[in-house]
Amino acid sequence: MTQETTLQNTTDEQESEQGLLMLIVPPNLEEMLVDVLLQQAEISGFTSNKVNGHGRVHGDNAKLSIVEQVTGRQQRVQFMMHANVGDLKNLVVTLKARFRSTDIHYILLPILEC
Repeated sequence: MTQETTLQNTTDEQESEQGLLMLIVPPNLEEMLVDVLLQQAEISGFTSNKVNGHGRVHGDNAKLSIVEQVTGRQQRVQFMMHANVGDLKNLVVTLKARFRSTDIHYILLPILEC
């Protein structure tokens, strides 16, 4: 195998590498995120679920209500989607710019098989 063939195989693998993006957002951002995600041509679909967040507050935008302080949980919405890793990275950049001062958390993982 030549070096050129090896480089081409590596490039092909990176371009087809699949990833899983999880977004965890406050409920007030749910509809805006649905709209943004539906406009992404690279994302063929996604799932969303109501979830509870537990843990410490990150930043001024994540203040706990009295009920949340007592119960020890915050309501959140979790979105999950899989697509090409490069496309998901681009989506994260877009979301960071558009929702800069909001309490959005994301996790991007490679997929071994799907």
